[in-house]
Amino acid sequence: MTASGPDVARLDAGLGLAAYATHGGGEAVLWLHPYTMDSTVFAELWCHLRQWRHVAVDLPGHGASRPLGPSDGLTGLAQELGRFAEREGVRHLVGLSFGTLVALELAIARPAVYASLVLSAPGLAGGPQDAEVGRRYVELAALHRRAGPGPHMTELWMRSPPDVFRQVARRARLARRLAAVVDRHRWDELAGAAMLGFTRPAQDRAALEQVRASTLVVLGEHELDAHRACAGLIAASVPGARVLVLPDAGHLALLEEPEAAASLLARHLSATATGG
Repeated sequence: MTASGPDVARLDAGLGLAAYATHGGGEAVLWLHPYTMDSTVFAELWCHLRQWRHVAVDLPGHGASRPLGPSDGLTGLAQELGRFAEREGVRHLVGLSFGTLVALELAIARPAVYASLVLSAPGLAGGPQDAEVGRRYVELAALHRRAGPGPHMTELWMRSPPDVFRQVARRARLARRLAAVVDRHRWDELAGAAMLGFTRPAQDRAALEQVRASTLVVLGEHELDAHRACAGLIAASVPGARVLVLPDAGHLALLEEPEAAASLLARHLSATATGG
């Protein structure tokens, strides 16, 4: 997947979605990436978790997948990914930021299927939102109308405030790697209201109470307040959910501190693996 990352096979997830899987045995874990990124961002984490078979999907409008369409939304995407995950034997879900919305919807829709769920920098459809991030989306849309896609979009998106990338900026190698990923993003979703499909149905208390997967919420020490609030709602609603904090990390904690994050994930996954 990268020059230093694990070997992966390209898969067909269906409906124009690109998917990937690492070689080797172990139970399958499905990874769902943040907004404006793609599955390549997880490569370093996979290097620290080689006893698992890692599966990832580029979400619509991201990576090598089809553009995000006006009919896309959480319900339909969860149904399609649920069929793909069943085909691949997935029992474990990991979501980061935007990817947590999709991972949660899978766990809500199919509570008996998944043994474990990891949500880092969690968001909730219809849940708390960061006002500064909302203003940045408006700025991005205006810049895209004037100048189209390109590195200027990456520079604006990764600029603080808001503090989505503040802790990433302190890690020069990671900042360069993520900037290269975001540079590839097409930004087609800014031309319309396609992202609205991911704000419903609301992932409220009644929905969260349906989750039966063993749930771990991972927060960076410097996480945005809105995502801390989402973590609190998840912890209060999902049966048995736990929240752990990674020191010296921010919104993208799994990527900022991959060794420490992999240690947390390994314990959580092992506890719910067959025979664990």
